Amino acid sequence: MTRHKLWIKIDNYKRSMFLKNEIKKKILKSIKLSQKVPLILKYKASYYNTFLIKSSSKTFFVNRCVISGRVWGVNKYSNYSRFIFRKKAYKTDIPSAKRSSW
Repeated sequence: MTRHKLWIKIDNYKRSMFLKNEIKKKILKSIKLSQKVPLILKYKASYYNTFLIKSSSKTFFVNRCVISGRVWGVNKYSNYSRFIFRKKAYKTDIPSAKRSSW
């Protein structure tokens, strides 16, 4: 397995772990911050939150180009790197993008 494919696989794993644990984290956080919940349940919620995987956080996965896997210079709206975006814009594969001239 090449290094490029390995990083894509790791990034996809982190994204799947985020989706899997997102609801659990939100529920535990809302219990912890609630004023109406008894103190012992707040401590339990805080305790169980520490056992969730750290890589399930949204800050742990990286914006990557969906075609080339490049990390830097990725447009967050189209998920293409700047080179792929330029090629597709020149071929008019992206409807709203066109070549500029001045």
